[in-house]
Amino acid sequence: MKKYEAPGVYIVEKNSYPAQVVEVATDVPIFIGYTERAVQQGKDVTGVPVRVTSMNEFELWFGKAPAARFDFSLRAGEPVLELEDSSRFILHSAIRLFRENGGSACWVVSVGCYGVGEPGIAKSAEHFSDAIWQEVAQQQEPSMLVIPEAVLLPSPEDYKAVWDRGLAHCAETRRRFAIVDVFNGDTKRTYDEADVISGKTGLRNMLSAEDLSFAAAYYPWVNTALHVASDITFDNISAGTRKAFFDYIRQDTDARTNEAQKTALEKALDLAVDDETSDAEKARGVQSLRVLSKRYKDLIDHAVAALNVMPPSSALAGAYAMTDTRTGVWEAPANIGLLSVVSPCVDISDAEQDDLNAPLDGKAVNAIRSFPARGTLVWGARTLDANSQDWRYVNVRRTAIMLEQSIKAALDQFVFSPNTAPTCRTIKLSIESFLNALWIRGAFTGTSSEEAYRVDVGLGTTMTAIDVEAGTMNVVVQVSLLRPAEFLVLPFRLQVQTKPD
Repeated sequence: MKKYEAPGVYIVEKNSYPAQVVEVATDVPIFIGYTERAVQQGKDVTGVPVRVTSMNEFELWFGKAPAARFDFSLRAGEPVLELEDSSRFILHSAIRLFRENGGSACWVVSVGCYGVGEPGIAKSAEHFSDAIWQEVAQQQEPSMLVIPEAVLLPSPEDYKAVWDRGLAHCAETRRRFAIVDVFNGDTKRTYDEADVISGKTGLRNMLSAEDLSFAAAYYPWVNTALHVASDITFDNISAGTRKAFFDYIRQDTDARTNEAQKTALEKALDLAVDDETSDAEKARGVQSLRVLSKRYKDLIDHAVAALNVMPPSSALAGAYAMTDTRTGVWEAPANIGLLSVVSPCVDISDAEQDDLNAPLDGKAVNAIRSFPARGTLVWGARTLDANSQDWRYVNVRRTAIMLEQSIKAALDQFVFSPNTAPTCRTIKLSIESFLNALWIRGAFTGTSSEEAYRVDVGLGTTMTAIDVEAGTMNVVVQVSLLRPAEFLVLPFRLQVQTKPD
């Protein structure tokens, strides 16, 4: 207390409220993958997390989507346009899908650049080095980890190496939750050694982190509407097969009997492939080809469909963010329609979902399913540690992360404060005020605050004299977290008919 010596009136303000605990962000993911470039304000930011708030910002610093390359061939007389794996990079599309589904701000880490035009880098697990993870660990804001391009790495072993490190990172930092895609998740399950979920190189056998409650996996991949026919031109056909593709389309012209249609088709084809024509004329020629040539239209539609196949993690990150903003992190991110998604790549029945949802090893995989008149929905909310009664559900683990990190950040100011009853009382009031505000918003179960949460701290309750002498203050927080109504059972009984009075 200040010592007063001169006579007079002294004003002393006293705070009526304890220090405030601020809820940390839960709707901000960090994406890791390949970009066209990585330059911010003239500085190379490869391997450096950069905060992005719009698609324009992403393209300004990280560039545009790669120019996909397709190889044309005839197989058993049937034409095929096959997407080259070396030209397939999807982080740009993943950011779009994230934003389409409700996401806003995110962080981006470029692990390598595919350059302008022809991609100039081969995907490798080595690009996800320890230095990358050290940079990621230093970021406080991101609450989700998304690595959509892990499924495009050359082998299951590369996928495993990246996600083993990613899951360990989430468990070590206790700050973020991982959304995992299934390797080869666009293929149907076979229930043998080659099965994408339980096979030798399936998801359950590849993920081996000690604490899997910090992650959730989703199956299958999805067919999106991100790319359209105008995104593909003759320039996307590989140089070695472009002539064969051109000759195949030209056969449509030779087969025409109507001279007017034949002339129109030849003109459209010339416009589309002539390097000396303007971009507008080329676009007009390509548009005409889609109308006049069934061969061209069918092949391009097939190519667009291949580009639109995406692992679902980025869409789920957007759905998580949308749910957090609309209600709160305590609501399960399930029974949600995915936007810009046409359908799942694999149809899953109720019986097939049984094994996904409740396997013996507890590594549950959430299903993405299509329902008549309802669209494509996220139909599961379990973590990869589904055998745990405490951490079975995504919203329970993510709520716990939010509470732990929010309270930890608020208590930093009390480090080195006297370990006395007034300090304990201030801490208790701060946390109780924070939890009470969350309870009012519906974050906890319980008809009263006493049923919803409890905070204990102090000598004789959470600490002994030995703890105080050792400089330890123990704060015990108990909360009653919400669990989703995963199974709704409606018992029906037929009433026996009785005689009227």
